[in-house]
Amino acid sequence: MTISTYSELKAAVADWMARSDISGNVADFITLAEARLNRLLGPVGTTANLTGIIGAQTLDISSLSVQEPQNLYVSEGVSDYFVVPRALGTYSTTTAQGRPTMWAIEGDTITFDRPMISAYAFRFVYLGRFALSDSAPTNEFLTNHPDLYLAAAMVWGCGYVKDQSGGVWKQMLDEFTAEVASDSARKKRSQLTVDPGLGSIGRYRYNSTVDSSL
Repeated sequence: MTISTYSELKAAVADWMARSDISGNVADFITLAEARLNRLLGPVGTTANLTGIIGAQTLDISSLSVQEPQNLYVSEGVSDYFVVPRALGTYSTTTAQGRPTMWAIEGDTITFDRPMISAYAFRFVYLGRFALSDSAPTNEFLTNHPDLYLAAAMVWGCGYVKDQSGGVWKQMLDEFTAEVASDSARKKRSQLTVDPGLGSIGRYRYNSTVDSSL
């Protein structure tokens, strides 16, 4: 079973629990699991799917646990376009509707350089707390460590139904968490010792119009 999205994780937890009467509680198990992950691990790269409103010049992101915005992409037809980030007030705006080309964060809102001419689909990438949802269905941690996410949720699931196998899941959770924490610390040490001049070698350069890597 593939576990790469919020819905797939919920299905996996229900499947491993082998209980038809707890499906309504699985989201709570995941939320409680994420509380532990937020205490033990740093911010996680998360992808949220957002939908614009015709004529609007903003997107509401108040429901997301954003700590550091990263990238924003807008879909038009079969193409995904990279929307250029700018500091608020440093770019020109227009009242003419069209596809947004620049954006800035203003509180809990993404503000564009122009009102939208279509109800565009956006993909917003950011660093934030562990908080999967239907609007933020995946993050890099779930992609890279689905076993840990599953174990963390299963600990709470087993506790809820008083299943003694919860001890086994807790043991796996502690083991997986230690491995991930150690790997993260190693990567941070490596980043601190790399010559900054090497960062420009082979660096990917975005076309400001189309993200050709997608």
